[in-house]
Amino acid sequence: MDLNKLTTSDKIIAGSGIVLFIAYFLPWFKVDFGLGSVSASGGDIGFLWSTLPMLIGLVMAGVIIASKLFGVKLPELPMPWSQVHLALGALAAILVVLKLIIGEDPTDIVDRAYGLFLAALAAIGLAAGGFLMFKAGDDAPTTGGSTGSAPF
Repeated sequence: MDLNKLTTSDKIIAGSGIVLFIAYFLPWFKVDFGLGSVSASGGDIGFLWSTLPMLIGLVMAGVIIASKLFGVKLPELPMPWSQVHLALGALAAILVVLKLIIGEDPTDIVDRAYGLFLAALAAIGLAAGGFLMFKAGDDAPTTGGSTGSAPF
């Protein structure tokens, strides 16, 4: 396993996907009482806000690891894989950052915990890695389309 095969965008995506998976199990929200506190992890928050972004991160990291480190040939898609990574990373970032902004309780009894902040950073990392991959043009269109030059 040669890690030198990975580009900067690959490393960002793989690392962010793993960190987002870990953050899923950490406290995202907490309530402090006089005698103690209660917390809720990402798994307690809901599928849309936490589980879906975590799964997106795992899939993105898995695609990078499988294709770049183990040489697995990826299926052809109607769009380049760099665009897929950009779209999925942006979706994960939007969902987690919205949950960070919205919070859990409108009465402000529930506080945000460190797991939510770590998850938001990791989701933003997925989007940034996807953007870097897209800008670098890490892959050409997979369906015989034009690579950006005019056919004339």
